[in-house]
Amino acid sequence: MIVRKAAVTAGMAVAAMGLTAGVSHAGPVAAPAPAAPVPATAAPAVPSLPFHDVASREENDRAFAQFGAQVGIAVTVGSLVGTIAGAGIGCIATLPAGCVAGLVTGAGIGGVVGTIVAGGPTLGVSAYQLWETYNAAPGTSIYADRGE
Repeated sequence: MIVRKAAVTAGMAVAAMGLTAGVSHAGPVAAPAPAAPVPATAAPAVPSLPFHDVASREENDRAFAQFGAQVGIAVTVGSLVGTIAGAGIGCIATLPAGCVAGLVTGAGIGGVVGTIVAGGPTLGVSAYQLWETYNAAPGTSIYADRGE
């Protein structure tokens, strides 16, 4: 019954979008009545942003690739270790009840906790390194070609 209602609702939404697609009519717009003149005021002077050299495109690309790799590895390892630890703790906690319920619950909670514990600090450090590279002068970041 629920599936049928969901299907009917989705079908009605698709039909409504299909029927109304491209149905927009705009008539000519009358020109607005002339308004009273606004006295000109001088805007305060805005200082321009300082320009400085930033890292080269290659350095930025290398830094971004390293950022993605570091965060990906940390999240993967953290979630795996957390899942295993959580499953073990959950199984031990519910051993008299058969271990299965605690194993599943502990694995889920451990995976989330492991992702946060391992991925969070790594994300912070990697984001800082990326920011420093983006704001470094060309050839001065850790990703610059030094030997060439």
